[in-house]
Amino acid sequence: MGEVWPAHDTLLDRPVIVKTVGGLGVDQARRFRREALLTARFDHPGVPAVYDFGEHDGRLYAVIQRIDGVTLADLVNEQGPLPVGWVAAIGAQVGSVLLSARQIGLVHRDIKPSNVMLERSGAVKVLDFGLAVAPADGRYSRITESGQVLGTLGYMAPEQLNGADTDHRTDLYCLGATLFDLLTNQEPFDADSTRTLLERQLTGPPPRPTQLRPDLPAELDDLIHALLAVDPQDRPGSAAEVYDVLAPLACDLRPLPGVLDPASTVRAYAAIVGQVPQPGGVPPAATPLAAAPAPRPGNADAEADGEADGERAVAEAERLEAVGEFRAAARQWRRLASSHASRHGADQPAVFDFRLRAARVHVRLGEHDRAIRQLEALLRDRTELDGPEHPAVRAVRAEIARLTAGRPRSAPRSAGPDH
Repeated sequence: MGEVWPAHDTLLDRPVIVKTVGGLGVDQARRFRREALLTARFDHPGVPAVYDFGEHDGRLYAVIQRIDGVTLADLVNEQGPLPVGWVAAIGAQVGSVLLSARQIGLVHRDIKPSNVMLERSGAVKVLDFGLAVAPADGRYSRITESGQVLGTLGYMAPEQLNGADTDHRTDLYCLGATLFDLLTNQEPFDADSTRTLLERQLTGPPPRPTQLRPDLPAELDDLIHALLAVDPQDRPGSAAEVYDVLAPLACDLRPLPGVLDPASTVRAYAAIVGQVPQPGGVPPAATPLAAAPAPRPGNADAEADGEADGERAVAEAERLEAVGEFRAAARQWRRLASSHASRHGADQPAVFDFRLRAARVHVRLGEHDRAIRQLEALLRDRTELDGPEHPAVRAVRAEIARLTAGRPRSAPRSAGPDH
């Protein structure tokens, strides 16, 4: 809606973007005004700043921050399917924006690759709040008459297609569709006609990106599969849960030629901000208890501190299990395994024990197939280290047999490492 022009603020001597609309009816003008107001409500580095809003010669205008970057749609068109680390880094940042949106009662409703930009610094900006609503705020609770469908086919959630109420889980669905696109360079519900697309989206099983890219981590595949669930109740409960899965995968961020500025001062700034202790309410993965830095050889005090951190992390995992927070407990056991392996080596008994405990928590969640995949990976590693007749190896083999006996496995899926 409207026109977008690069411009220069002569008063403050800075580049800006000017978005203008003119000759609109009352409803369109109201939508443009509410988009500017809703965007301005954000105080988050992942949303462009609104500098000014007004009317000139019968045209409404908004002056917003100019972003030095590329949309994710253009990025995938240029680069092809993106590396896992970058998809996770982008998704975690969008998740952080959605978490902030939920805190102010806002639902974006149009998250898609063309509405997200990657800056040269590696930071993400979420754009275009033209379809956003704030259900609890009467001023912004709806845009059009009830039942009208607004959004982008292929990325909008089933409840949007049905004209039903939307909430924060609607944005999680849109994020899942966007992550699928970034990983595969293909929309999740590719179809020759609109009718077929709608049928697949509303009645078919959610797709898995491993169907097109089998090498993806199982945890990422499971997350996107859950985000694309038809029923909002079957999706992750919050953007914090999504962040918690993606943040540990945001590693090995190799250069994207022509996209990133390796000398960006923003990246240096963000690296320090990321180490500042946060108050309660931030996504759990932002401050993992098990992520203590490895002690330097010969430094007994540092090593003692690291062991104390590990003991606290174990106690936290056990506490989460005791209070029934099984999803968080499973993540904590996996973090412990990863942290301990980086400090002492992947062949340590404690690493195997943490992996085993994570798998058992997934059994308590009713996720038997996921638990079996993790146990089978553990069995392979332990057999390679200790041989097939080691007592611990036989115990894991027996545990797998108990889980598989007398129950059908779900539909086969492409293999991938399960972390």
